[in-house]
Formats: sequence, structure tokens, C-alpha cells
Amino acid sequence: MLAGRSHLDRLRKNPTARAFLEGSGPGAIGAIAGSAVLLAGELSEAWQYALLAAAAAALLVARRGIVGVLIAAALAGEIALVAGARIPG
Repeated sequence: MLAGRSHLDRLRKNPTARAFLEGSGPGAIGAIAGSAVLLAGELSEAWQYALLAAAAAALLVARRGIVGVLIAAALAGEIALVAGARIPG
């Protein structure tokens, strides 16, 4: 990312590239939301629902960054498993 920063700055100034990037954002959000709904349908343990709710609250209410929330959720899931939480399978 750091190495390509000069190219990204140039893209931000290009009206055509900027229009594409602004238009593709909602599409990406829709794709992520669609896959999240399907994945949420596979949850079966209470701790999984709690973790999903906490991540959703962090993203939607607290307006935290996606990467930080994903890392925190992964760590919380690993801690739950080490603590003895059951994972279906």
C-alpha cells in the first residue's frame, strides 16, 4: 500500500477513476452484506451469535474500522475456543 500511494493519489484526482471507485463501493457493501447473511445462517452456538452481535455493534454503532473489528473478532473466537467453547462440525 505504501509503495503504491503515489498511484492512488493520482487515481483520486482522475474523474473517471474516482467515479468508478465511488460507484463500486455500494456494490462491494452489498456483496459483503449478502455473504454475511448466508454465513450468519450457519451459526448454531450462543457464543457465535454474541460475537456476531458485538462485531456488528462495533461496525455500525461505534463506527470502528473493519480491519480492527475483524482482528478483534478472530481473537475473541480463538479465546472462546481455547476456553472450551464448542464449534459445530
